[in-house]
Amino acid sequence: MNVLGLTFRGACRAAVETPVAGHCKFIVTVNADFIVRAREGDERLRRIIDTHYSTFDGFWPWLIARLRHPGEPCDKISGSDLIYRYAEQCHVAGRTLLILGGGPGVAPEAARRLNERFGGNGAHSWEPPFEPYPMSQGYIDALRDRVKALQPMAVAVCLGSPKQEFLIEDQLEFFSANGVSFACGAGGTVDFMAGRIKRAPLFVQNIGLEGVWRLLAQPSMFRLKRLLLSFRLFRYYFD
Repeated sequence: MNVLGLTFRGACRAAVETPVAGHCKFIVTVNADFIVRAREGDERLRRIIDTHYSTFDGFWPWLIARLRHPGEPCDKISGSDLIYRYAEQCHVAGRTLLILGGGPGVAPEAARRLNERFGGNGAHSWEPPFEPYPMSQGYIDALRDRVKALQPMAVAVCLGSPKQEFLIEDQLEFFSANGVSFACGAGGTVDFMAGRIKRAPLFVQNIGLEGVWRLLAQPSMFRLKRLLLSFRLFRYYFD
């Protein structure tokens, strides 16, 4: 589906929830911020969105897709929902989910809560030291060692965008060769899973004000700038 000058190959849940043997699907949950940055100079992010399994993450991108392509199957799929689905799939299949990133103690708590919710101990975490992209060879080796040891079905990379997307793309061939079916950049989702931040109520999500809720929950100049940047999404409506 072509929307807002970009190509979305993950518009339906089946596209991002159905594994393909021997292939790791790279899921890109595309919100308004992603779209604006991809359209305004981040050529690598734009190529990643166009090439891999991009979803509509957020009310406004999803609504625009529905308006531009009436009658075509189109789901609103956020990382905050998708990771729970992958955790459930891993539990059913007897496989593991690796959560990478987050602040101190956040990923382990997210994994603990997922294991409590679904039973067993299929969710694992790794808190890597902070490194700017591109990461050092030692960082990459440590990540690969964990993937080899755990053989996860899904990897949730929570390092912030576009760092997390760049890392996944770099390691996609390795993930495929080591049994990973899904790799997803999950950003702040790890904070929701760990209970550090309360996600916006469903009615707030359904009227397109989740970004405002997040700003109120975590007030910062970064989040204000990001919210204001997202409004530029609408200039691309007729592309």
